[in-house]
Amino acid sequence: MSLDLLRTFLAVHRAGSITGGARALGLSQPTVTAQLKNLEGRLGHPLFDRLPRGIRPTSAGDELARRIADPVDALQGFLRTEFDDPAPTTVHLGGPSDFLCHQVLPALAGLIADGLQVRTTFGLPDGLLDRLQGA
Repeated sequence: MSLDLLRTFLAVHRAGSITGGARALGLSQPTVTAQLKNLEGRLGHPLFDRLPRGIRPTSAGDELARRIADPVDALQGFLRTEFDDPAPTTVHLGGPSDFLCHQVLPALAGLIADGLQVRTTFGLPDGLLDRLQGA
């Protein structure tokens, strides 16, 4: 069983909605929906009732949340403190300057503020691929 599936389930259960759980995890709503369906398939029963406006945990969903909340929270806390790399990560991006400057970099602003380092190379795909193959 994947810890990510359990984290996703727990975030949705706590938020009371798939959208709220997705927001808390920084994931898209379709990704969270797919993870919930995967978990429900593995467990063999639904964890949420889908309502016209939102979701409601089933009794199995409430029981699972009760059983995993403390261990998942403890493991998440451990992973954050023991394995967080204090050195910032560097991401290398390449693409057309308009796209990178107006779409990609603004979307990464929060991560950049948190220490993510970004190196950009402007260019079109063929030129970038040629430079990459020459490296």
